[in-house]
Amino acid sequence: MIIIKNKQYQKSYKKYILEKNRVKEMENIEKIESIIINSKNLQALINSPYKNIYHIEQKKGNLKKYYTARINGKLRIVMIPCGEYPYNAIEIEKIEFLDIDTTHYGEG
Repeated sequence: MIIIKNKQYQKSYKKYILEKNRVKEMENIEKIESIIINSKNLQALINSPYKNIYHIEQKKGNLKKYYTARINGKLRIVMIPCGEYPYNAIEIEKIEFLDIDTTHYGEG
């Protein structure tokens, strides 16, 4: 799969990870990225055993277009597959990182 990082993600990565020198979180993000890159498509990512380690899951309710992955107990990466909702998981080969979410979890 291909990862696209938008400007909001890069800004929040700098704010929550780089400026606070969070080495463990950087390593977790690199691991999540490698898992996504090594996945053939969205279905392979969702069926991967790593989904339980990093809690890669689809949001519920109004946000069901989005997926999240846990960086640590309080930080999550918000992702959206590139394609139209409802997704055909076999066809999705690109995923966009939108933001690092701290809204509901506070800072790590």
